[in-house]
Amino acid sequence: MTSRRLSSWEATSLMVGAGVGAGIMAVPWLAERVGLVALGVILPVAWSASAIVHLMLAEVLFRTGRDLQVVELMRLYLLGGRWGRPLLWTVFALLSLAFLANLAAYVSGAGEIVADLARVDGRLAELAVYVVSAGVVFFGLPAVGIAERFGALALIGLLAVIAIGAVGIPMEPALGPSGTATEWLALYGMVMYAYWTFYSVPQVVAGMGPDRRGAVRAVLVGLAINGVLTAVVAIVALGVSLEVTELAIIGIADRIGSWAGVLGSLFIVAAFVTSYWSVSLALADILRERTGIGARTAWLLATLPSLLVLWRGAWQFLEWLRLAGGATAIVVALITIPMYLAARRTGPVRDPAWSLGTWANPVVLGLTFLALVAMAAGSLLRL
Repeated sequence: MTSRRLSSWEATSLMVGAGVGAGIMAVPWLAERVGLVALGVILPVAWSASAIVHLMLAEVLFRTGRDLQVVELMRLYLLGGRWGRPLLWTVFALLSLAFLANLAAYVSGAGEIVADLARVDGRLAELAVYVVSAGVVFFGLPAVGIAERFGALALIGLLAVIAIGAVGIPMEPALGPSGTATEWLALYGMVMYAYWTFYSVPQVVAGMGPDRRGAVRAVLVGLAINGVLTAVVAIVALGVSLEVTELAIIGIADRIGSWAGVLGSLFIVAAFVTSYWSVSLALADILRERTGIGARTAWLLATLPSLLVLWRGAWQFLEWLRLAGGATAIVVALITIPMYLAARRTGPVRDPAWSLGTWANPVVLGLTFLALVAMAAGSLLRL
């Protein structure tokens, strides 16, 4: 493994790759129920809440002065000692389950598309996706940074071509606002999930080294790019689709043409693979820190179970998605804010190069906690 630092674009791409996954193509189907005006309200609100939570974790790392993952940060600031250890292992198990759900969903979704495009057996396609995805992570953070750099460019480029292809087609999106409170909450939960790159923040901070402000910029810009991509997919899907489908690109391709379906399929595969890189790298680091196993063993345990569990056929694709979003949000809502406050009180670095400052006031922290609880509730709703 090399100690090469990430460039600003690689760090930003790590955030983009982690966020642009399953959620982005599910947003239009939920947004149709409430309209574009409601989506226009939810996107910036969700971005603000996500930004605060992600930057809280970044500041905890800055105040710690060590490149640790979220579980070990919990041990330092909240769950140390005799009584904290059982709870820490419980949190570790719950997070591992959420990561497993994410990774299985990515392999499942990408494998299904590859099987359809290449006309090969589904299991073979899933194995190919696994080999490509896990193979990059085997070489660690520098390799993932390089891969994410090209992955982010591919995501932006593919979506730009699809959006340009929609120009000239009459667009008649439902403006709203409309829908029930439950539908608003479900959309909010999915948008938050589309933004969610929380567990890549330690990799961004580690990759940027002493450039703390550069890490903060990467987090904020990465989240902003995710928001723009989500908005573009929603506008195109709501505007041109005769029927907004649960997987947005299907309805888009029915109206624009089969070529858009191919590009959209490639976009989804790229989204799943880039998300797999970020999530599995974070899980491997968490496993290594928590158990003391070697880097290669941690990589194997972080990647292989997602393929094996998927092949057992335990749940359908959307069930994985709901479990991942809900379980992750619940843990983060309960842990992040008290961990942040503890780090401000007792962190070894008393005056970090960057902090939230006045943004960490009780009102903002209270609203952020409510935003996370709402994300958990929205992720578990069934419409």
